[in-house]
Amino acid sequence: MSIDMSQFYQVFFEESAEHLDNMESLLLALDLDAPDPDQLNAIFRSAHSIKGGSGTFGFNDMTEVTHILETLLDGIRKNEIKITSDMVDAFLQAGDVLKGLLEAHQNGTIADTAPSIEIRARLAQLTAKGSQQGGNTKTEPVAPAATAAPVSAQHNYQVEFKNSTDIFPNKSDLNNLLEELSNVGKIENQKITAELVTLSLTSYASEQDLRDTFSFFLEPEQLTITSLGDTAAAAENPSEDEQGYGFFVEPEQLQAATEDAQGYGFFVEPETLKSEAENAQGYGFFVDVENQAQAATSESPAKPDETPHRRASDRAPAAAAPAAETSIRVGVEKVDQMINLVGELVITQSMLAEIASHLDPVLNESLVSGLAQLELNTRELQEAVMSVRMMPINFVFSRFPRLVRDLAGKLDKKVQLKMVGEGTELDKGLIEKISDPMTHLVRNSLDHGIEMPEERIAKGKDPQGTITLRAAHQGGNIVIQVSDDGAGLNRERILAKAKEKGIPFNDNISDADVWLMIFAPGFSTAAVVTDVSGRGVGMDVVKKNIEGIGGRVEIASKAGEGSTITIRLPLTLAILDGLSIAVGDQLYIVPLSFIIESLQPNAADIKEISGQGQVLHVRGEYLPIIALHKIFNIQPKFTDPTKGILVLLEAEGQKVALFVDDLVSQHQVVIKSLETNYRKVVGVSGATIMGDGRVAMIMDVGALVKFAQA
Repeated sequence: MSIDMSQFYQVFFEESAEHLDNMESLLLALDLDAPDPDQLNAIFRSAHSIKGGSGTFGFNDMTEVTHILETLLDGIRKNEIKITSDMVDAFLQAGDVLKGLLEAHQNGTIADTAPSIEIRARLAQLTAKGSQQGGNTKTEPVAPAATAAPVSAQHNYQVEFKNSTDIFPNKSDLNNLLEELSNVGKIENQKITAELVTLSLTSYASEQDLRDTFSFFLEPEQLTITSLGDTAAAAENPSEDEQGYGFFVEPEQLQAATEDAQGYGFFVEPETLKSEAENAQGYGFFVDVENQAQAATSESPAKPDETPHRRASDRAPAAAAPAAETSIRVGVEKVDQMINLVGELVITQSMLAEIASHLDPVLNESLVSGLAQLELNTRELQEAVMSVRMMPINFVFSRFPRLVRDLAGKLDKKVQLKMVGEGTELDKGLIEKISDPMTHLVRNSLDHGIEMPEERIAKGKDPQGTITLRAAHQGGNIVIQVSDDGAGLNRERILAKAKEKGIPFNDNISDADVWLMIFAPGFSTAAVVTDVSGRGVGMDVVKKNIEGIGGRVEIASKAGEGSTITIRLPLTLAILDGLSIAVGDQLYIVPLSFIIESLQPNAADIKEISGQGQVLHVRGEYLPIIALHKIFNIQPKFTDPTKGILVLLEAEGQKVALFVDDLVSQHQVVIKSLETNYRKVVGVSGATIMGDGRVAMIMDVGALVKFAQA
């Protein structure tokens, strides 16, 4: 029987990446003085799952790393080896190596073997050193003997099966089978020839379970299993069952778990073992319990001679298990297509509503009522579909504990990271675009903001600094903050650097405007250029990237107390809250996030500056007036600002007054790419279709501000 394993590669890649991320987060949260056994077991399970999956698919380079990683973790969780910070560093390094190997297999490239060899040697050295020094002094309480459940006897088998290139085209195929058998029991007296493989096996598994394992590789007539009798099992510590499944279950649940002859029990919780383990093809670990029937190609029926205690589901559970959460994996392109279609549906519904508005509501009562219900359903559908793309910002936050730990060690600083609101959701597209700016802000806080321990002590501070990441929803936006309790921004140093760079400013410039200077291209106050920062690149790119996705950046700082950088973003890139404005017979959309206010000025508030055009005087500030009809060469209704409307906008740290004929309405619009469907137009970031079928341009406020400065 031959099965194409490549069809399951993508699932393995995704689940292995999740295991590696989980392992890293658990390692970073581990208390070395009093390690939590549950955390240690969870870390071990992640490594063991990757080892099992990589062995099944023949990714032997990953199997070799996880095998020795698993050995050291096993010694730690059994209190045979005391965990140290060096071991945690090695585990994190091993995770990085495994990510590299995983990426190579996923991309079909050949990974560099040097890091793999290096980490295996380091882990082996730590294992040997830890074993010599002995285990943890802390011992776990021993359960009373009366609570221990009896453990069944081990079975002894003589196994013989055919060996040929037809059965095992590659040597790795045979190695995978032997690896599976080693998970099931203890192999002895193994002999391999070109035609036959013989071995002795001691296992808790039944003969039928063994045959199920072999059925993945062999036909029944190619296999002979002879029972040699049973051996009484040691009951002193059933959780240390040599099959290695003890760490997944409580002692009283051990027997059912170890009798998963396929060796995939470690992928599931004990109460879900039966439905997964009975998937004879061994693919059960790819699916949720509810979906496993669709994935399994055969189901092993209960045998008449099986005793009632053999299957986990046949035993009365101590408590009802909660229903497992079901989920499916869907490609992002399918979600984007669905969002686009819902956007078209919203536009169509708006068109129908526009047509219906011209009909007599009394004569067409049923139609009007149906359209109102359609509008409600369409909006609910739109919100539901948009929520599919929403992801918790923890996808971004989760990368920073490792970054802070490594960078603090490099800079000899003591820093703790706090995260608040990591469950706050935003659009997946925004998550991808905000990752790099956030990384730079965290690195900047750690390098420039947090002082050295001795300096903090001299100031009466805790030697350990704190960086806090916060996320929360505010209205139609998401607000992300990166704050630290460091030295804060230095006004004099920034102004001195600005003078050196030739950046103009007056002596009465406010602190808020001073802080914005750090976003100038090439601006840096670092005294020394390091591999962390100081080259003057980064902050200007951060601001540009954030404003490129419709966001804004704000800075607050107090000398000696620290700084806070606030990022305000729209919840999604697919829908925009905007204000429609009219110029002549054309409609335009201005994003609400850039609008300060709108007003009809008095003649006394309009001033003419020679060579620079008109400006608006409002609350002590003079703002340049941008006439939209001049930019797009449109015939307006009004050429006098006092007869039209001025919309005050703020972007790029500057304010302008946009002169338009009228304000139409405020609404959500579905964003369409103008560049994809037509070409790039200066001052326009996109387009949308209004309810009456007209196309309205969405203003690029940042470009308009630059136009005013030119």
